[in-house]
Amino acid sequence: MISVAATGCPDDGGTGLGDAIVPAASPTTQPPNQPPHLHVDSIVWTVGERLEARLSVGDPDGHVTRIIWRRPPPGFSSPGGADDSFAWTPPVAGTWDGQVTATDNDGASTTSDVTFVARHRYRQNVLVALGDSVAAGFGLDLTDALLGDPCWRAPRAGYPKGVLDRLVAGGKLPSRQARLVLAACAGTSISDVWEVPTWLPAGAPEDLGEPGWSQLDWAVHLNPRYVTLTVGANDVGVVDLSIFEGGELDQEELAGRLEAVAGKVGHLLDELVRRTDARIALSNYYNPTATNPTGLPGCRGECFVEQAALVHEALNEALAQAAARHDSRVHFVDIAPLFAGHEAGDALGPDWLRDPIETFLGVQVRAYCSADDPSGSWVSSFDCIHPTGDGMAAIAEAVAAAFSTSRGG
Repeated sequence: MISVAATGCPDDGGTGLGDAIVPAASPTTQPPNQPPHLHVDSIVWTVGERLEARLSVGDPDGHVTRIIWRRPPPGFSSPGGADDSFAWTPPVAGTWDGQVTATDNDGASTTSDVTFVARHRYRQNVLVALGDSVAAGFGLDLTDALLGDPCWRAPRAGYPKGVLDRLVAGGKLPSRQARLVLAACAGTSISDVWEVPTWLPAGAPEDLGEPGWSQLDWAVHLNPRYVTLTVGANDVGVVDLSIFEGGELDQEELAGRLEAVAGKVGHLLDELVRRTDARIALSNYYNPTATNPTGLPGCRGECFVEQAALVHEALNEALAQAAARHDSRVHFVDIAPLFAGHEAGDALGPDWLRDPIETFLGVQVRAYCSADDPSGSWVSSFDCIHPTGDGMAAIAEAVAAAFSTSRGG
């Protein structure tokens, strides 16, 4: 409609209408060019299998002339140009953050982040145990050791088996399908978990595995529902007491080792999160020091109690920090309070027998043992470091409780 306005007194014969005011016609304008529509979900696929798919892309007012993938994962290919198809055969498990950009015939473009996730077949009824001698069950099953297991594993008595049993009892795992794969090995440092080939894990499937696989390799290839991890004490020197120099705690050396522990455990947790679907329980360490320990020359009794407490508290803080920066899939399990009042008792065997054995093994665990207190502890009198069956049961209860929370079951 054209609006009409009247001004002054009309002299047009009394019609009451003045001259019509007609606005000038506005020039025709073109709507702005719209960029391409691009929708990308996370791309999740199985290691070794080929995926052939197309990108969900289009242009509302033209056509797409170019599609560019940036930082694609290994095994990924695309034809290039405007072709929206792609293929992916992941050679290894992992998680990769990439991008894809679509450009139209007028030069407008849209970029979207895309996450590529490759996993081995998920084994939802499997628990894989990683770590050192505490996780392996050192000293609990001498039969396994005498039959030639250099890892000193006790698959029927260690805390990972107790975790599995409690998950079954709580309905988290079916009893007939539940399987424990005990890859942990005595003497393991943090980097050993991903660098050093481990002996065939107890409970491993017969049709899986290669001689060079590390503990981490086993966890990645099994892709279990649960992973337990206890590691770090060997890096700090809790067993060989290398952190003590002449009976005194080397504070500078301790700080350096703790920084390395936090970084390495963080890396290991990153790998487990990025390369498996497992929920992970990282447990810390209890302090086994007796009330009146044997200690070291120049630092016995109360002196050794104080220094050992400093080392264990600092180690546990480093482990907690490493776990804190991960998502809800990583549970930090504080087992230290469970052993309060269960300090190490008397060690088995006389000094003249134990001393050469410890020298040969490169350990000095007797320093933690009681000098005159009666025995009776959750810490084994076999070596005054590792848990007894009761101690293992306490750890298992705490780890199973962490897994049984509502975060993913």
